[in-house]
Amino acid sequence: MKKITIAFILITSASLAHAGEYVKRNGILSLSPRGEIAEFNINASHGDTSICEVYGEAISIGAEKGLRNQWVYSDKESMCAVVISEQQNGTIQVITDKCDNYCGVSAIGAMDGKYKKK
Repeated sequence: MKKITIAFILITSASLAHAGEYVKRNGILSLSPRGEIAEFNINASHGDTSICEVYGEAISIGAEKGLRNQWVYSDKESMCAVVISEQQNGTIQVITDKCDNYCGVSAIGAMDGKYKKK
């Protein structure tokens, strides 16, 4: 029983170990992995102009080679897709597609990039 409890604690804490806030120039990503789902919020801009913001629940698609984990968010109504990839070094790479509706005109593309742990 102790081994099962210890294993459960290790597995649970491993999935929560990388939760937190990640930043890049003019952008912030909040990420809270919980099993196969990760709640996220991305807020970014290209400076002192309009912003992009998208949030929701992304589904884990497993880790490709060189990654710790990878999640995908897809909004069926707007066709926006967000891929959140946790690199082995702890940084997060964000790639968006068709997410212009989440942005002011001057901020389109601002969510993409590499985010580092705050």
